[in-house]
Amino acid sequence: MKQEHRLVAEVYHFLAPFIETTKGIYISLDGEAAKNGVRKGHFKDPAVPDLWFTFLGKQEPTLIEAKIVDKGTVLVMKSQLKAWRSNGTGKHKPTSWIVVNKEFDCFYYWAHSDFLARLDATKSTQERARLCLPEKEKRTEFLHVSELSLHIIKQA
Repeated sequence: MKQEHRLVAEVYHFLAPFIETTKGIYISLDGEAAKNGVRKGHFKDPAVPDLWFTFLGKQEPTLIEAKIVDKGTVLVMKSQLKAWRSNGTGKHKPTSWIVVNKEFDCFYYWAHSDFLARLDATKSTQERARLCLPEKEKRTEFLHVSELSLHIIKQA
């Protein structure tokens, strides 16, 4: 299992009791599944964050992008850059981002709005771009996935 999938699975494990199961739940869709979701009318475009669910008692879904940090950077796909920038065409921009290191012992959380400067400043034309994490004051750090998950609930 990729570390990113492990992060999504473990976070979902902690959040699951607080998720409205009568509304859409989408987890780590691959590109083809997202395109199929567009064809079937589930999504407005195929740039879909890794976690899409609605907390109990909420009307709007929570959308979270998950990444792995390597040497202070995260890998962002060209399609995500085009969709999720300030002037992006994406209809499903993440609410927030969650990130873990390769050792799975340092977790980060930040709001999408706190990452826009990084997304907007990227000039890469490659299929993938490495972006630095937001400044320390714009992200929250945790030692355990359970703490990260609790923080997500608090932000809802």
